[in-house]
Amino acid sequence: MSVTVADLLHLSSLRNARVEAGRGGLSRIVASLSVLEYADPDQMVDAFFRNDDYYGSEIVITGFMNNPEDEERQCAVTQRLAEAGEVGLILYYVGLFMPRIPEAMKRIADAYHFVLIVMPENRMDFRYSDAISEIMEAIVKDRLNNTAFVGELLDQVARLPEHQRSVGTMLKMLSERIMASILLTDQSFRVLNEAVWPLNQEKTLSRFLTEGKLPEMGSERTVCIADSEYVLDRFPILLHKDRHMELFIFKEGEPLVENVRQQVVEAVQLAVNIWSTQHDEVDVTELVRAILKDEPMKMRRLADIFHIDVASIHSMMIFHVEEDWQKMNGVSALKGLSGLLSSFYKTVFADICEGEMVIFVEGPRSLGEEKEILTAVQAYMEPYTVFYTITCCNHLADTAAVREAFLLHRDYIEDTIAIFPEKEAYHLQEIGFARDCRERIGRGEEAVQEALRPLAALRDAKEEKDAVRTLEVYLLDAQCSYLKTGELLYLHKNTVKYRIQRFSDILGYRIGDFPDTFSLYCAVAVNRLLTFCPK
Repeated sequence: MSVTVADLLHLSSLRNARVEAGRGGLSRIVASLSVLEYADPDQMVDAFFRNDDYYGSEIVITGFMNNPEDEERQCAVTQRLAEAGEVGLILYYVGLFMPRIPEAMKRIADAYHFVLIVMPENRMDFRYSDAISEIMEAIVKDRLNNTAFVGELLDQVARLPEHQRSVGTMLKMLSERIMASILLTDQSFRVLNEAVWPLNQEKTLSRFLTEGKLPEMGSERTVCIADSEYVLDRFPILLHKDRHMELFIFKEGEPLVENVRQQVVEAVQLAVNIWSTQHDEVDVTELVRAILKDEPMKMRRLADIFHIDVASIHSMMIFHVEEDWQKMNGVSALKGLSGLLSSFYKTVFADICEGEMVIFVEGPRSLGEEKEILTAVQAYMEPYTVFYTITCCNHLADTAAVREAFLLHRDYIEDTIAIFPEKEAYHLQEIGFARDCRERIGRGEEAVQEALRPLAALRDAKEEKDAVRTLEVYLLDAQCSYLKTGELLYLHKNTVKYRIQRFSDILGYRIGDFPDTFSLYCAVAVNRLLTFCPK
């Protein structure tokens, strides 16, 4: 029986606290605790989350001392913690330093099942140290009394978002649980995943696999690394076709007991079988997955093998197609598209990930080149009678940006299609706009009515019954072209021109001039999203 967030609320130090939001996460397991006082979420990302897709089931204590009144930044920190796998936030000194809890923070907590716990407000007599002592004592006692942890960890990984379910996540959880460093390699001792403990330790243990004398398979030996004495265990992780991987456990000080060693091996074996059946194969498929999951160690190793300069890859094209068609034709179509793009770029590699066809290239050098490439791609796809869209993700600074772009596309491509149905190619800005519209709808009826307010005057004008439809097409589909709007609505362009001028007179500004038209642009987008994808 592991310690859950709900269990913590029964501790003396938290008995007076209240759950403000994220109640769906009360049953989540708490593996550790940390204190966070960072003003800049970007700094936090660079310092803590840049190299790890999953950070751990921690409960975090903070009072937002360094940014007590910056609600936007507080919400950004909360969302990043939730995305990284943390289970909740304990807020101290609300009303003294942090004036109030932002409503947006509560919505984020509810969306991610990230428990938001608030200590009594306007009180200085509650200390971080009281909660830290009791929480860590509860966790340590639980680990001493409950030594069977394989099922618990598998359940934790299974509950994570799909992009976090990986062998690397399992290794990190195991490393924290047994307080030891773990390496997983192929049969040539090339490192596939590495999880170090403590986290501040440099990832240099892999050198010992080539420089030191290894124990026999299934046994252990004592080794000295950087003036520290470790017990090194070595185990096989079995695969199909007489192949295996190598699992190495570096435990400083006392060796692991036999029961714990067996559970570590079992957990890794199950993780490989469930989440990565070809984890050790040197395949460009794994390179794509390593990039999309931001697994830098695995990515660098595979990139070296394929002689691919990952740092030069700044563009990603995502093809969103019907699921049944992708299963039947995706592989062959992706191979053909990769061959086509090879005539434009030296480096092209691709794969199908989470149902999306993904291609990485160095990136278009100009908008003209991008248009030329899209024309060629659309000509290639024309014989396939299937609905598809292309998302062009350009100027990606690093693999963290690649992963962020992929997740943005995955979560909001359907909303983007609903808002811009006439487009076959999208950019990240359009998907980000669709996300903003969806989030505005998610804030409730008052926010929706505020967004739709620019349409009220037109709806009140009885003779303008087609106003909303005309404006949707004119602004969202036709890029303010009278001719294209007429073609889409089966109207003469002069009719469209008359309508737009009439609507402009009613609204008091010339439709199509920005920024005057921006609120109207958002209004027709939210209206269209409500019509097609109300959720």
